[in-house]
Amino acid sequence: MPSRLETLRSIVAQGTADTFAHYALAMELRTQGQLQQAWQVFEALLQGHADYIAAYAPAADTLVGLLRNQEARELLRQGIEQCERKGQSHARDQLRTALAAVG
Repeated sequence: MPSRLETLRSIVAQGTADTFAHYALAMELRTQGQLQQAWQVFEALLQGHADYIAAYAPAADTLVGLLRNQEARELLRQGIEQCERKGQSHARDQLRTALAAVG
């Protein structure tokens, strides 16, 4: 039986996966400590779907794990802007808290 990671990679590789499949793959890679690969998936996801609010906090956390704090701060600012555009004040507040924590 294939692992969760193998299954998600297969789904995404087919090219028909929705944004959640990409998000799930990035999260699974992150969980397994494969931060560089996780960031690559997050980056591609957010480039194609900047309004996918749920990806900003874990993507920024991944950048922090890679010691790329300045990029994490910028990404969180972008996420805050997206939240404001979409009227998602709760998510915006969470991203502001994460931004303050990054420094």
